[in-house]
Amino acid sequence: MHGSDEFRHRLGKFFLIIFFMPLFFFGLAYAVWQLWNWLLPDIFGIKQISYWQALGLFVLSHILFKGGHWFGQGHHHGHRERAHWKRRMKEKMRHKLQQKLDQIDRELRE
Repeated sequence: MHGSDEFRHRLGKFFLIIFFMPLFFFGLAYAVWQLWNWLLPDIFGIKQISYWQALGLFVLSHILFKGGHWFGQGHHHGHRERAHWKRRMKEKMRHKLQQKLDQIDRELRE
């Protein structure tokens, strides 16, 4: 009985994802479209865009700023890689700063 309930729960979750993910995606594109056409023509004098252009902008900005990770493990894995990269970069910068400070100290002593 427990296995059947779990299967129904997973099946329901699957159909919710299948239904709501596209709805959410196209809803965000709709928000981009409306905000663009409401704000940018008056503020910057930029022409209005179509819904499909807004959808393209939404996808392009996601690719450029999030590296194309939409959801799932890839996003979290990328976060760990960025954190590792950030730590390494901090160490490099700390080492370079220490070298520069040592060089300035030597020059001041001379």
